[in-house]
Amino acid sequence: MNKSPLTTLTSLATLATLALGLGTVLAAAPGPKQFDPQLAARIDQMRAELQRGGKSYEVDVNPAMQYSLDQLCGLKPELRPFDYQAHAQGGYLNDETEDLAAVALPSKYVGWFSSVKDQGQCGSCWAFATIGNLEAAALKKHGAPQGRVNADGSITTSGDLTILSEQQLLSCNPDNYSCSGGWYAFDMLMPANVAQGSGYYKGAIPARAFPYVAQQVACSFSQATSYTPVSQWGYVGSGNGIPSVYAIKAAIYKWGCVTAGIYADSYFQAYRSGVFSGSDNTSQPDHAILLVGWDDAKGAWLLKNSWSSQWGINGFMWIKYGVNSVGTSPAWALD
Repeated sequence: MNKSPLTTLTSLATLATLALGLGTVLAAAPGPKQFDPQLAARIDQMRAELQRGGKSYEVDVNPAMQYSLDQLCGLKPELRPFDYQAHAQGGYLNDETEDLAAVALPSKYVGWFSSVKDQGQCGSCWAFATIGNLEAAALKKHGAPQGRVNADGSITTSGDLTILSEQQLLSCNPDNYSCSGGWYAFDMLMPANVAQGSGYYKGAIPARAFPYVAQQVACSFSQATSYTPVSQWGYVGSGNGIPSVYAIKAAIYKWGCVTAGIYADSYFQAYRSGVFSGSDNTSQPDHAILLVGWDDAKGAWLLKNSWSSQWGINGFMWIKYGVNSVGTSPAWALD
């Protein structure tokens, strides 16, 4: 969408005002316990239920709990493009046939990933899981260090070499994905697809060029900005369902991380620490996240979320293999 310099500056000023206003509201708002006193009581109830069920992970009030799961969880599997097989491992839109045949993998591993962000009250998890994957691919490509699990259990990221815009995906999407939901949006960031018309770009733009405001404002940014392209992407396996634990591990080991679906429920929302051992593995995934590592001693994936660094362990979670539909339709991307 081409805009005059004056229009672009006006639009960016409007966005900056919106962003500043949102930041002011969030900064001034009371914490979740003050926002809804019933949350603390609900947490006490959940702790009792977890103890009765023999679950060892911890839950607590966190900022994400001020929103409903319907607001937070915007992954819509029914919106998955019909041509997903084209991007399956070795599919016809990929340049090479990937070989994930059995190789020795370490018992624990941490790949590449950028800092945790906050999607707010908008169901744009699909955009954050797309952009987070591309940011990780850029970090890996440019030689950033792998992430790290510290002795105290905290998580150190690979850095923020390239901070990209989720708002671009939210406001400019060719498939009309929105705060009400969407699917992975790698295709709109592939230079090879630009000829398809509006909504396809040479890559993702910097976050500063189109700041995130947690709502679907008009698509407007300077076309003279820089772009970080998706040169190639694909699903692990068919792209439909959950591959084996080994296949997901091999993909993380090869590409640094994968975007994937999960079913997020109230226990997931309230997670604080420990290994999340699940509560439902029959429901369809409704939330998009990144899987960035694993630890066989824990029997768990290291999951990166987009509900702020005040959720979970600095914004991350250890989640047991095979629970809550974790790892549905995992996908990798290359810068």
